[in-house]
Amino acid sequence: MLKQFLAPLLLAVGFHALIIGLFLIEWPDDEVLRVAEAPLYISAALVMPDAPEKKVGQQKTPKPVTSKPVVAPPKIKPKPKADQEKKVVKPVVPILVEPAPLPAPVDSVKRESLAQDEAMAALMAAVTEEIGRQAVTNDEQILAYIGQVQRDIVSRWSRPPSARNGMQAVLRVRLVPTGEVVDVGVEQSSGNEAFDRSALLAVERSARFQVPSDPNLFEKNFRSFTVLFRPEDLLL
Repeated sequence: MLKQFLAPLLLAVGFHALIIGLFLIEWPDDEVLRVAEAPLYISAALVMPDAPEKKVGQQKTPKPVTSKPVVAPPKIKPKPKADQEKKVVKPVVPILVEPAPLPAPVDSVKRESLAQDEAMAALMAAVTEEIGRQAVTNDEQILAYIGQVQRDIVSRWSRPPSARNGMQAVLRVRLVPTGEVVDVGVEQSSGNEAFDRSALLAVERSARFQVPSDPNLFEKNFRSFTVLFRPEDLLL
């Protein structure tokens, strides 16, 4: 039991003796014990506040987004073309439809003359065809067609008042196999322009002659031939 209190007792006695010894020691007055103060370091840290917990039950309903009305730009009315550029108004020219001129009245005498010429021409054509059928030789056929050509020209020849005996004009006439006149010209002039002109008109008015259907006879005698005009008669 004594051993249990001996150790703490000795320790307490030793501690008190040490304190008394310190008071008994004479410390110098001019020396001041300086204790180095350790710097105080402050550690700062940024503490973020905790985010508030969202309550599921109190979720805010999003506000409906109201669409802003679209304002259309004002339409600019186009200016009338009359303001932009002046139109040149062209006068309207009316289309006149004139009736065709009435044909000049045909004198009864001329009408009868034309009818006679047509009848004579038809008769001559019939006679020529008949002669051609009846002719035996080629020469007879040629003479028959020549006679018909002479009669056709004489029937359409109007001699001018200036025609005199002794005048003569030679024309060159060219035909195609159908008998149509394709060219006529003065090969020898009579010296009188009116006489030459009347001869040309006679051939042009005939326009077409009866010619042989035999190509050989046509080429030799009627492809190109001359006609002699004299006031008193007509010769081929």
